[in-house]
Amino acid sequence: MEGVMMKAPDAWALAVRLPSGEIHVERHDEPSLYVKYPWAKLPLIRGVVALIDALQVSYQALSRSASLAGEEEEELSGWALYLTMVISSLIGVGLFIVLPAAASRFFVDAANQPLLFNILDGLIKAGLLVGYLAFIGRFPDIKRYFMYHGSEHKAIAAYEKGLELTVENVRAQPKFHPRCGTTFIAFVIVTSIVVYTFLPRPDVIWWLLLGRVALLPVVAALAFELLRFSSMHNDPISQLLRWLGFKFQMLTVREPDDSMIEVAIASTKAAVAAGWNPEESMVA
Repeated sequence: MEGVMMKAPDAWALAVRLPSGEIHVERHDEPSLYVKYPWAKLPLIRGVVALIDALQVSYQALSRSASLAGEEEEELSGWALYLTMVISSLIGVGLFIVLPAAASRFFVDAANQPLLFNILDGLIKAGLLVGYLAFIGRFPDIKRYFMYHGSEHKAIAAYEKGLELTVENVRAQPKFHPRCGTTFIAFVIVTSIVVYTFLPRPDVIWWLLLGRVALLPVVAALAFELLRFSSMHNDPISQLLRWLGFKFQMLTVREPDDSMIEVAIASTKAAVAAGWNPEESMVA
């Protein structure tokens, strides 16, 4: 909330615009799981590990930023943080896995037409996701959240190009990024259509739903590899995948103003800085 979190291999940083107008910056020296455990870099495994790593840090950053911005009186930590993660995950599974699969059974025979069933399931998921994001995107606070999302993309793009992190350089960068989490969600939907088509016994509702939940790590792992491949190549397939991802990002990314870009720059510098001084916690 009113901030940007940036993650580097050995740390993550958070910059938040305080009600006073100053920017609070903090750096947390927490190596990513794939830095701690070499096996976490293996194909397919790295996707699940990266997702777990990102979710854990994101919830911490969201709770901390809300506290700093005055949105919450108390920061979530410990069991409360993990309980929130579990409840949020269960709601997500129910809304975007169980509900689409159950609804699709009313229109298509899953046993005789598994591919058509999973295409319909994927379309319902996409419809729910688009509708949900379009709805919450109408709220002023969420609009600002999406603008900060744009500032994050621009700052990353400038850093990856080796440019000096100034407001002018960052502002000139595209607001869409090929490795965005929104693109990952779009790839999860596409991948699930293929993976779930091979799920046995789709005519048994409890097995259908249980199988979808059980195979979610597989879907996430394949979607991550798809995201990684498309961001590193420029062949027609990769271009098509990036185009799809950018279309989804239109729902969660807005053009930021200069004050938001300043926050993204502060977060980026803290995340990648060697020997960053934690005493320098305030940036004008």
